[in-house]
Amino acid sequence: MSDLEALLLFNRKRVSSEMLEFLASTTNSVIQVPEDQGKSAAPALVEFIRGLVVQSNVQTPTLMSTTVYLTKLRSIIPANVHGIETTRHRIFLGCLIVAAKNLNDSSPLNRHWASYTNGLLDTREVNTLERELLEYFDWNLRFTTQDLVMSLAPFLAPIKAQLLAQKQELLYFNLPTLQQSKASSYRNDVHSRSSSNFSLPSLVSSNTMSTISTKDSRDSRKTPLLPESRSRQMNRIDEDSSYTHTQYQIKTTTPRSEKSRMTRPIIIKTGLQTPVEQSSQPRRFGIRSDWASIFR
Repeated sequence: MSDLEALLLFNRKRVSSEMLEFLASTTNSVIQVPEDQGKSAAPALVEFIRGLVVQSNVQTPTLMSTTVYLTKLRSIIPANVHGIETTRHRIFLGCLIVAAKNLNDSSPLNRHWASYTNGLLDTREVNTLERELLEYFDWNLRFTTQDLVMSLAPFLAPIKAQLLAQKQELLYFNLPTLQQSKASSYRNDVHSRSSSNFSLPSLVSSNTMSTISTKDSRDSRKTPLLPESRSRQMNRIDEDSSYTHTQYQIKTTTPRSEKSRMTRPIIIKTGLQTPVEQSSQPRRFGIRSDWASIFR
């Protein structure tokens, strides 16, 4: 689970007492205050923070961003430095003012923040502590998301664990059962078989057609060509030959010696349903006649 998602969910929460106690604990770790001065008339730090939140109506993102500045200030202030009874109150108020002005387009003025302290600080003191805090930070108020995640780690850890548990539960209930997985695998198997069966006829037909075309080409190569002497004999065909719709026979007046040379009778099928029209031009020996068109 990403830290950013947990951080976004945390920013939607309302300010709680747990957040106020966490802010007070972080502020107490910034600087040490002697015990005798801690028992002064100043209000408790938690109640002081609560009064600021109620009167300023600050929201969770701005309020909890003060932890980043408190953590930076803790690394800047030396460990041997001691404060007075209101030092921690001033430090938290200064970090809250800086966070509000840095993260929001509009924020309360310093005189308003002074009124939220219920007389603990006046406007001049609020202006002074803000200026001193900016000098500590060298006027650099930028921070990254990772800085915010590290400062709010105690709040983000339970949110990330809860989101992870919800996702695991969602995945567990959305897993397919054993019967559903078997049914889906059976449907896929049947579909693959049917598709392969549908593809077989096309393969067989293509192979068959290729075989037939190959065989026809081979047979056409083996067909004997008509010799030139026989084509001349066809020029002498008698004009009184009878025609039929499907086939006709050609009777030639070849000598008996030439008939004996012929190995088999030649039967030509034209497939024409009407007789072939004869040419009206006079026939001359040695010129190709119209009968040659049927050999094409």
